[in-house]
Amino acid sequence: MTDPREHRGWIGRLLGGRRARAGQGAPVRPVDEDPRAWARPGELVDLSSLPPRVAEGLVEVAAAIDAADRARFDGDRAEAHRLLRGAVTTEIEPYRQLAEERLGVMVSEDGDVREAVELWLRAARGPDPELRRSVAVYLGSIPFADGAFLVNADPATVLALLPEAWGFGRVGAAVYEASSHRHREAGPAVRRQLLALDALRYRDGKLAARIEAVPVADERFPRRRAEWASGAQLGGCRWSVAGHRDGVSALAAVPVPVDGREVVVTGGDDGTVRLWDLATGEAVGEPMADHVGQVRAVAAAELDGRAVAVSVGTDEAVRVWDLTTRRLLYPPLAGHFDWVTGVDTAVVRGRPVAVTCGDDLSVRVWDLATGQPVGKPMRDPAAPADRRTGRPTALVTTVVLRRPVAVVGDFQGVVRVWDLAKGREFLAPVKTGGGAVQALAVVDVDGRPAVAVGAWDGATSLWDLARARPVGERLVAAHEWPQEVAAVATGAGAALAVSDDSGMVRLRDLVGGRQFAQAFAGPHGRTRALASTVTPDGRPVVLVGTDDGRVHRWDPAVDSGSVGDPRPGHGDEVTAAATVELDGRALVVSTALDGSVRLWDLATGTEADTPFAESGEPVEAVATAVVGGRPVVLTVEPYDKAVRRWDPATGESAGSPLAHDDTVGAVATTVLDGRPLAVTGSADGLVRVWDLTAGKVLHGPLAGHESEVTAVATAVLDGRPVAVTADEVKLRVWELATGAALGEPIDLPGASPRGGDEAEDEDDEADWDEASAPDEADGEEDWDDDEDEDEDDEGDGSVVEALATAVVDGRPVVAAACDDGLVHVWDLATRTLLGPPLRASDDDTPALTTARVAGRPVLVTGGDDGTVRTWDLTTLAPVGPDLVLPLPVGALATAAADRLVVGFGWEVGVFRLVESAEPAEPAESAGSAGAAG
Repeated sequence: MTDPREHRGWIGRLLGGRRARAGQGAPVRPVDEDPRAWARPGELVDLSSLPPRVAEGLVEVAAAIDAADRARFDGDRAEAHRLLRGAVTTEIEPYRQLAEERLGVMVSEDGDVREAVELWLRAARGPDPELRRSVAVYLGSIPFADGAFLVNADPATVLALLPEAWGFGRVGAAVYEASSHRHREAGPAVRRQLLALDALRYRDGKLAARIEAVPVADERFPRRRAEWASGAQLGGCRWSVAGHRDGVSALAAVPVPVDGREVVVTGGDDGTVRLWDLATGEAVGEPMADHVGQVRAVAAAELDGRAVAVSVGTDEAVRVWDLTTRRLLYPPLAGHFDWVTGVDTAVVRGRPVAVTCGDDLSVRVWDLATGQPVGKPMRDPAAPADRRTGRPTALVTTVVLRRPVAVVGDFQGVVRVWDLAKGREFLAPVKTGGGAVQALAVVDVDGRPAVAVGAWDGATSLWDLARARPVGERLVAAHEWPQEVAAVATGAGAALAVSDDSGMVRLRDLVGGRQFAQAFAGPHGRTRALASTVTPDGRPVVLVGTDDGRVHRWDPAVDSGSVGDPRPGHGDEVTAAATVELDGRALVVSTALDGSVRLWDLATGTEADTPFAESGEPVEAVATAVVGGRPVVLTVEPYDKAVRRWDPATGESAGSPLAHDDTVGAVATTVLDGRPLAVTGSADGLVRVWDLTAGKVLHGPLAGHESEVTAVATAVLDGRPVAVTADEVKLRVWELATGAALGEPIDLPGASPRGGDEAEDEDDEADWDEASAPDEADGEEDWDDDEDEDEDDEGDGSVVEALATAVVDGRPVVAAACDDGLVHVWDLATRTLLGPPLRASDDDTPALTTARVAGRPVLVTGGDDGTVRTWDLTTLAPVGPDLVLPLPVGALATAAADRLVVGFGWEVGVFRLVESAEPAEPAESAGSAGAAG
């Protein structure tokens, strides 16, 4: 903070004002002080040399700021505001800058952080470096603690401030980053909901409360408010943009600016090459579309002062682009006679070259200036006859022992080094032993070049090429997923960025493998490509391409440690959730594809101290029951021919597994005459009813399904407990007391969906009237608009993934969610559909449950589009606003006190139903937390 008395001295630095030294000793302040002439100690300003208008303006604005400081000190904030608002309009620098800084502090104290940020951003462009440093302190902290600013500010403004976050502002910045891919284009209501959720994922309850307290216009109820959530997939990217229609298969940083901007070049499965502004993520120009087929690799270089890119792919050609004109420098280069899979650039004998490798087992060098081949293709003379086993999969260039070389990894896990000047193999091949090479990156280890190898078996290893030996230990991932790697230059030295199919990017120490930081770049897809660069001000940047066509920028804070205190969670996608009561405490049970089964306190999110004895295999389904007065958890693994039973109190087995003849796909529990039962379905299409007390089959195996049983639910029909089971396209109903099938199977209909295009919605609603409603007397349905619809339901690819039951006006209903995003709802008694199918998701809808809202039965759906929707089962109309999640929804379960358990991505969260506006909880003043007082 600048001392308010010091601004007088700045007059002497303005507009070339003439200065007169007052002597070596400290001057004596005049008794009758003339503020126009007083400068810093030892310096006087002669204003008479300035134009009168300028001199008067200097004196006027300086006096106004002085008076504002005195008014603020005396408690007259209204007068201080008035004076400073006049001062910020002056053209006299740096007094305008000072007034903006002062006024920004005041309005932030008054709660208007958005205006404060506007003022400070203007002050940040002013001439005085001390003031620029002051406002940088404010901008990196105060806005990120203010809920109203985070919810309502222009996202572009907030995203631009993220790199400046420090101190208590770092958590708020991380919260904003975490789901910016979802709320950047959303309205305030969705942004508030996501920001509050992410604050809880970072376990900052105070920030979450401040965000929740922000009012939004036209708020809809009932809505769901987050109470707690895990944070396994946290770590945000500065920007995340969609551009390619298919996956981003390659990317590289461009070494020189294009049109004055630092840019990134990407290649996609859609056959295009694109440019992106490194600072903002905005697309630069139109896509460069000349490839016929996928782009498999890209590289960039400087050629005669201009930026060029080289792209290769499945069309067997090499293309060199002038990135300023976005045109090819010359026609595509021919030579390879199979897919070209790798490319990098280098300098050989003073000439910039491109180096490529391909499935024809050759490594080729091309002169970038002329497009001509350099030397003969390089091939391993001992290459296997079967090209598939020895084909190159990745290429990178470097300098080893002062020689430019190409390092090429192949499908057998072998890394070869080729001398680019002499056109021959230079060093002994390195057998990495990690499976097919997925990616290569060159790093510096103690002044020696080493290559990081990302392999298909989930391991990353580091190799000293000259000595043909490993450096440090292999980094083994939790899963056998292909590893992408990139070298990162940081202020703390070199590091390695590693990512895989999960979309999680980790920054690791080169030798020890210690993790510095992580970011989650794959909300919608797995990592396909990694690259790194350094910003003009020296910041390391990691670039990520994912198979959903998105490009992400991550700025890892290597030396700043972790942010917040995220709640640990699963290490893979959550597949199922249920609730159980243990010793009077309500618990959430969640399962995931990493084989983990976790117990959480429903109210607090605290994880139970008794972990299950995990098998390490994925867990796809879970159910709970009470057997002998004690809770039991049942789990299903995808390749297991049994349902396993667990005691949640100890985490140990609660009895022998319930064995089947084929893999189990679904399980549900219920009670019949006081006996706890389980109903299971398996891949052989058979259904079994189990007595859980005895651990034996009560009925079955029951035949009737023609394919794998994918879902099970229970209900009461005409006073009789029943089970509803589904295969891919049919539902069956079974009486639990006898095991008998009730009625004919229920077939999936071929109706037009409700939702989606508005015109289709209107047509559906027009078609659904009393004349077209099903006749309950005879059970016949009149749904198909086209009588020539395919008779084979399997032909359209729709498969039942989940079932849920409820009671509507005293009648049982069943809802079936399909992998096309539609949910069909039937009256179980009449076997008739209640209406057109619900458009519950843009794609898969694997999560389904039922609940009650305001006393009415509702259906809750969740899908891969990351949205939880609620539907009134009486009218099939949407209820309240959608619950938007940052990741795909894989599990739903209802719980006590109007709570909903949601599994999204790797995370578990609990949301409470809010049926009307609630009094806002008192929130801390954002200004009191900062340094601007």
